[in-house]
Amino acid sequence: MLRGKRVKLGPVKREYIESFLKWFNDPEITQNLMAFRPMTRMAEEEWMENLKNRENDIYFSITIPKEDGTEKLIGNCGIHRIDWKNRVGEVGITIGEKECQNKGYGTEAMELLIDYAFKTVNLHRIELYTYDFNIGALKSYKKVGFIEEGRRRQFVWINGSYHDAILMGILAEEWREKNKK
Repeated sequence: MLRGKRVKLGPVKREYIESFLKWFNDPEITQNLMAFRPMTRMAEEEWMENLKNRENDIYFSITIPKEDGTEKLIGNCGIHRIDWKNRVGEVGITIGEKECQNKGYGTEAMELLIDYAFKTVNLHRIELYTYDFNIGALKSYKKVGFIEEGRRRQFVWINGSYHDAILMGILAEEWREKNKK
């Protein structure tokens, strides 16, 4: 478990499938992701079953504490397509519970994920893609320390128009420098 001030990154559990189905079938959520097809229970259960075989991906659930001492699942994140030779990974995050969006949980979860990727997994570079209209994500990623490295112009078709995909990256030494304090 990775613990921050307000969020915890923990294992993905089968009991979370209902929440994942709700999030990944919501167009407001999926417009910010590469996913565009409806997610079926069978596909999600198959994905869950295959997690143990995915050597180049690391997944976490994102939870926050509730007043009664239990935890509330609010999203998930992970390091994907890890290139072990070059020590590069791509990260992704979803805060699926809408009442928990724009409250800093995603930024804190991303900081925990990046710290884990550099200090535990020993990656050298982490990258991600986001879309030009996802202003909140862009602000969050810049706050974490990501730098815009390039654009794929008119790369995605979302809600009736094309949008740029923005490539952002951060290096281990940049992360260390940012977090010296």
